[in-house]
Amino acid sequence: MVAASAVIPMRLLARWPYRVGQFIRGFRTAVDPEEARQISALLSEAELQLFLAMRPRDRRHAVETMRNAARLAAEQGATPSEDLLVASLLHDVGKGQIRVQDRVLYVILRAISPALVDRVATAEGGRWRLALWQLRHHASVGAALLEGAGSTPRVVELTAVHHGDPEPGEDVELGWLLAADDAA
Repeated sequence: MVAASAVIPMRLLARWPYRVGQFIRGFRTAVDPEEARQISALLSEAELQLFLAMRPRDRRHAVETMRNAARLAAEQGATPSEDLLVASLLHDVGKGQIRVQDRVLYVILRAISPALVDRVATAEGGRWRLALWQLRHHASVGAALLEGAGSTPRVVELTAVHHGDPEPGEDVELGWLLAADDAA
C-alpha cells in the first residue's frame, strides 16, 4: 500500500509541465489590434465590458481558448458557432480580479485535496478564502454575470459547465471548449 504522503507529491507533479507553461504564458498579456477587432465584432457591449474587466492574463487566455476552439472545430470539418466563440472568450469571466498568489494557492490545494478547498473556501471569508471560493465557483459566477449581460442561453450554459466532464459525443462544442481551455 502506498502512503498518502507519497501520493500527494505525485498529484502535485502530474501536471507540472502544463502549470509551468501556463505560468510562462501568463507573461504575454497583450491582445493585438486584429484580435481586438474580432472580439468587438463577436461580443455585445455588455459582454465586451465583462471581457475588458478581466485581468490581462485572463483576456489573453480567453483569446487563445477561442483560437483553439476554432482550430478544433476546423480539424473536424466544422465551423464553430458564434456561441462557442463567445463562450471561449468569456468562460473565465467569473474569476474576477484574483491575485496570482491566490491562484497558485488554489492550484496547490486542489492538487492536494479538492475537499480541502471546499472546506476553506467561503464567500464570507477573508481575502484568500474568498479568492479560493471565487476560483472554485467561477463557472457558475461567470454564467450568472453573462445571463445578467444578456448573453444567449447557450453561452451561459457553456460557461456554467466548462469545468465538467462531458460524455463522449454528448456535446461536441462543450468538448471543444474544454479541450481548447486546457490547451490555452
